[in-house]
Amino acid sequence: MIQSFKTLACFAVKPVDVRIDPTRQPLSAGQEYEFTCMAAGSRPAAVITWWKGNKQLKNPDDKSTQAGDVTTSFFRFTPSVQDNNVHFSCRAHNPVIPGSAESDGWTLEIHYVPHVSLQLGSTFKKGEIQEGNDVYFECNIHANPWVTEVSWYFKGQELRTNTSAGIVISNQSLVLQKVQRTNRGLYYCMATNAEGTGRSNEVFLRIRYAPECKPNQKKIYGVALFETVGVTCELDADPDNITFRWRFNSSGKSLDITNFQTTGTKSVANYRPHSDDDYGSIICWASNDVGRQREPCVFTVIPAGPPEPLQNCSVVNYTEDSLQVECVEGYNGGLVQIFQLEVYDDTGRKLHGNFTSVQPQFYVSGLPSGKILRLVVFAKNSKGKSAPIVLTANTLQKPEKLTGMQGMIIFRPVLGLLIGIVVALIIVAIVVIVYLRMKKHRKDKVTKRTPEVPDKCQTPLKKDTDDIADSEEKGPDIIPANINSRQHFIVNEDPKDQVSPAKSGAVCHWGSPPRNPCLESMPVQQCAPFRRQEDVTYAELALPLDQQTAATMTVRRKEPPTEYAKLDCQRHIHPSKIGDDDEEISCTSCDTPLMKNKRESAV
Repeated sequence: MIQSFKTLACFAVKPVDVRIDPTRQPLSAGQEYEFTCMAAGSRPAAVITWWKGNKQLKNPDDKSTQAGDVTTSFFRFTPSVQDNNVHFSCRAHNPVIPGSAESDGWTLEIHYVPHVSLQLGSTFKKGEIQEGNDVYFECNIHANPWVTEVSWYFKGQELRTNTSAGIVISNQSLVLQKVQRTNRGLYYCMATNAEGTGRSNEVFLRIRYAPECKPNQKKIYGVALFETVGVTCELDADPDNITFRWRFNSSGKSLDITNFQTTGTKSVANYRPHSDDDYGSIICWASNDVGRQREPCVFTVIPAGPPEPLQNCSVVNYTEDSLQVECVEGYNGGLVQIFQLEVYDDTGRKLHGNFTSVQPQFYVSGLPSGKILRLVVFAKNSKGKSAPIVLTANTLQKPEKLTGMQGMIIFRPVLGLLIGIVVALIIVAIVVIVYLRMKKHRKDKVTKRTPEVPDKCQTPLKKDTDDIADSEEKGPDIIPANINSRQHFIVNEDPKDQVSPAKSGAVCHWGSPPRNPCLESMPVQQCAPFRRQEDVTYAELALPLDQQTAATMTVRRKEPPTEYAKLDCQRHIHPSKIGDDDEEISCTSCDTPLMKNKRESAV
């Protein structure tokens, strides 16, 4: 056995390398971490243990593994604040080689949420601070890493530096200058770092002060003659072992009241007026170890009686099953009053409801529809009731149910206004359209009555004698004049003298024949004659008086129709100057033939 151990020792090798993973990092307190320790080069396998300082740590979940000459151990560790600056390591040793242990580790750096505590300044004692003293608090902080923010709170509200209010904040200190009763209460501080925010304990700041009146007390007491009333006086003081005093003051007398009972900071005085001079003010004050009350509490005793009747009552709104009544209250009689409404039927016998309110306003629902109601309104206090006010009101009748499926249309004022505007616009549009159409119709009538004046006239190059209407005076030597024509052209019967329209000299008179008064207002247009040295060839163009006449006239022809040329009539063109040896052309009238209006012989 000894020989085998010596043989094993000869071949044993201690660990040559020990390493922890992960290494050297800050740890957060309360958070679990898993570390791995590897030992290499040991023969036989190394034994690995975990240490915190000089204390070996137990590893209940030791999961050591062996791979060749490398041994691996796993360890779960949850650091605490107390582990800060403590050495943490793992050790590996060969069990057959004494003193073969090798280790790896480092000093722990533990980060944690700030630990904060609050305390009153060392120069003060909690029970000795009075109004007018200066007070300061200290916020003690332990944190890693160090804090980035410190805040102060009073009654749950964060404090800020306010020199006018006597509040000064400097890092971890809070100073309150010339404290008052308003500074009385709970204080605490909070500190924040990368790990979180820590809150301190709460410190109650007690400030001793002389008695003062509590707010929201009853100030007016109504009492009848020879009636006893209890006047209550409540004070606020620290300390609360106070001594009360009472006094009655009026314009006629002043006397102390000795009939009162005291319980802590509350006192009740019993007072009875015997005459009208006993109505006035009752004063209450007290004192404690700090001093005497600066301003006494004042109460007023007045004569009491039933309240006065309500005024200006009216029904301001009513529906099918509800109504609303509003009034103006009168004098309450020196006591607290309440208001009451009773709803009866029109006979006043059946009570539909009884309603009470602290304000002279009532809203009543659940009433029968379409009924006349009698309303009785009055005020009352502990001394009695006021005279009643009687009103008459009625609820609306329910609308009849529709038998069809038609929905009800509710007309709102705004909807009615919009409909009226739309209807007015439509009426205005219709009037404008009618006016424009009538105006256009008148223009069309005028246009139809005024015939168009042609700008061109047709001049026949050859005229058949059969196409000319018979003249009133027939004669072989007379050139007839067409009395129904508005324009007359004289044409030379000699075919060789016929010329083209461009060379023929034609005179066209536009005028109004006396037989047609509708054309009298038409302007006279003239066609300027052309001057030529040869014989002049004339053409005659007959136009009907109106469309009806043109439709009834029939032209009888023995030969093919005569060809016409269109000659432009030029308006307002002065005729060319004609010489003495030229033939004179007369353009006097459309009813005048182109030859002078004389009977001449053709021989």
